[in-house]
Amino acid sequence: MRLKKKLGQHFLVDQNIINKLVKNISPNKKDTIIEIGPGDGALTKSIISNIKNIYLIEKDTDLINELKSILINYKGSKIINEDVLKYDFSVIKNPFRVIGNLPYNISTEIMFKMCKINNIIDMHFMLQKEVVDRIVSKPDTKIYGRLSVMAQAYFITKKLFDISENVFIPKPKVKSSFIKLLPRKSIFNNDVHEKVFYNIVKSSFEGRRKMIRRSLNKYLNDNDYHKININPKLRAENLSVNDYLLMSAYVCKV
Repeated sequence: MRLKKKLGQHFLVDQNIINKLVKNISPNKKDTIIEIGPGDGALTKSIISNIKNIYLIEKDTDLINELKSILINYKGSKIINEDVLKYDFSVIKNPFRVIGNLPYNISTEIMFKMCKINNIIDMHFMLQKEVVDRIVSKPDTKIYGRLSVMAQAYFITKKLFDISENVFIPKPKVKSSFIKLLPRKSIFNNDVHEKVFYNIVKSSFEGRRKMIRRSLNKYLNDNDYHKININPKLRAENLSVNDYLLMSAYVCKV
C-alpha cells in the first residue's frame, strides 16, 4: 500500500491493540458509527459486525476500493470520500458515535470542528499523546491551554490508555493515546454567548503570559472582575473552564 505522508497516515497493524480499542468503545447493534480516517479498515473490520451501520470518512481515494470490500455485505453503511474538515455532519439526523485514528497534522482542527456538531453520543479517538494530555490537562499546568478549555467546555474528557508507536506502519515519531469524549448538555444561553466564550478563550491564550486584565481589556474592566469574583491579575492558564464560562456569561449580560 502506498502511504501518503502529507495525509499523516499511520496504519494500525496490531490486532491486540485493535481488540483493546473495540473493548473500550463497547459497540452494540443499535449504534450508528462515523469513523474518521479508517485507512485500510483495520478497526472497521473488527467493529462492523457489532453495530447497526457505519459511515467511513476517508480522504485518500486510493483506499476506497479496499474499504468498499469491507462494507460489501453491510447495507446502510457507506464511504464518504471527502476531507473531514469540509464534511457537513448536519446531514446525519440521527444520533451517532464517532471513532477514529485522527491524522496528527490536523487533529486539533478536527477537535474544534467536532465541538460544533450536534447529535454526537460519544467520541473515541487515537491522537498524539501530547494532544490528549493537553485536552485533559487542568489549570495551573504548562500544557493547559485553549484546546483544554474548549474540549472540556463541550465534553467530559477521559484519557483511556497510551499506545506505543510500534503498533503502526509507518511508525510515528511520537506515542499515541486513546481518549473518550462525552458531550455535555448545552452550556450556552444562546449563539452570542457561545461566540463570546470562544473569543474570550482565544484572546486569553494568545497572550497567555499576560494578566487577563490586559489580554481581555476590551471585554472586562477591574470593576467587572470584582463583580464576578475573578482576580484580574491571573493569567490564562490559571483560570478554570467555569471561570471562562462565567466571564463570557457576564459579558453577554452587560
